[in-house]
Amino acid sequence: MIGLNVVAVAPLMGGMAGAGMGGWMFLFPLLALLTVAALLAVGVVGIRALANETDDGSTQSEPDEDPVERLQRRYAEGDLTEAEFERALERELEREETGGTGSSPTHETESSGEAARAR
Repeated sequence: MIGLNVVAVAPLMGGMAGAGMGGWMFLFPLLALLTVAALLAVGVVGIRALANETDDGSTQSEPDEDPVERLQRRYAEGDLTEAEFERALERELEREETGGTGSSPTHETESSGEAARAR
């Protein structure tokens, strides 16, 4: 008689009485949660990869880098010879003293620096 009661009540309890789909009721939400977490992780990794890919990695001068620091960096990197660096530095210091805003001395020395390397 007890066996008959279990068989009759099990469908009404959604399979929780030991027969049917009782395990799937807990497993399905867990699998759904893991799937959503995996999709979020893939999305974050993909966005970071795209962000790094669009960063060209060029050595553009910093916005807060003043012209004298830019000249010093270019000289240290070997873009300018010592004579070119001194001429450009003198022009920049003269420009700072007079407060003028002329063309950048680094543009003038870039072509002469390339010519010196070509020699």
